[in-house]
Amino acid sequence: MHRGRNRRTRGSMMLEVVMASTLSVIVIALLVSTQIQVLRNYQRTINHNTANRAAYNALREIREIAQQAVSVTVSGATATILLPQRDANGRFRTPILPDTANPVVVQVNFSTGQLRLTQNGQTRTLLTNLVNTTPQGASYTPFSVQQVAQGVVAFHVRLSVREGQDPYTQRMWFEECILLRNATQN
Repeated sequence: MHRGRNRRTRGSMMLEVVMASTLSVIVIALLVSTQIQVLRNYQRTINHNTANRAAYNALREIREIAQQAVSVTVSGATATILLPQRDANGRFRTPILPDTANPVVVQVNFSTGQLRLTQNGQTRTLLTNLVNTTPQGASYTPFSVQQVAQGVVAFHVRLSVREGQDPYTQRMWFEECILLRNATQN
């Protein structure tokens, strides 16, 4: 009788070990899956914050330049900003006239996904991952100029930025309306 009893005990112990091992594997797989999902979400958040910060910095730099502008002209995806003439001490000359010898050129190149700024002969890339469609899929023009009232000119900047290098990542939309402080009276 003792012999049969040990076999049943051993058999049930083997079943318990298999069940415990199976449950352990399932729990470990769930933990790994959860960790992978957390890391993906973390990377998505980092990409979102990086794109947001880069776009904000680019728009801030354009805004600081454009607010001083006498005039802005737009041709396609290029905006030419004319700043006031300055004297040897760096102060504006009066009457305020455009400095046509030193224009600031802001250009969007959708094929490379770059926003570039040329000032004083130096070209810099302000922003990357630009796309030529809004987050809703419509095409757009990045720059426009509008005379709001007599002597009041607004320069509109619109940018659609991808979060990261993957073409399927989420897009963010940025729009800035900049009033030109030194716009000449028309």
